[in-house]
Amino acid sequence: MKNLTTYLFWLLFTPLISFVFWLFSSHHLIQYINIIFYVSIALLIIFFIILIIQEGILDPTSYGFRRLKYQLSKKKHQDTLEHDTFFKPTQAKKDHYFVNTWIKAGFNLNLLYFIFSIAFSFMI
Repeated sequence: MKNLTTYLFWLLFTPLISFVFWLFSSHHLIQYINIIFYVSIALLIIFFIILIIQEGILDPTSYGFRRLKYQLSKKKHQDTLEHDTFFKPTQAKKDHYFVNTWIKAGFNLNLLYFIFSIAFSFMI
């Protein structure tokens, strides 16, 4: 049930936000489709960034820079960071990452709105 409400929320969120922006512009169908395109692409970019962060794609890069910083520091400074797991990491990535369902739902539905707005604009 929680998953259904999440999808229902994101199903209605983009058209409602687009409708609010459309109220402040010219009231044409083409303008509404353009606003849906802009809102969906903005939300798509935001969800994509959140998805990348939650899946830990950049963790090996961060691991490499932290490890390099530890190795290039002076011996006296290395001794103080010896037991710090952040500055002297032991592994590049976690064993398991959990991506929230609202991120997947928002990303997928805004991707559909993005595709539909492009397809609908070519039909008009």
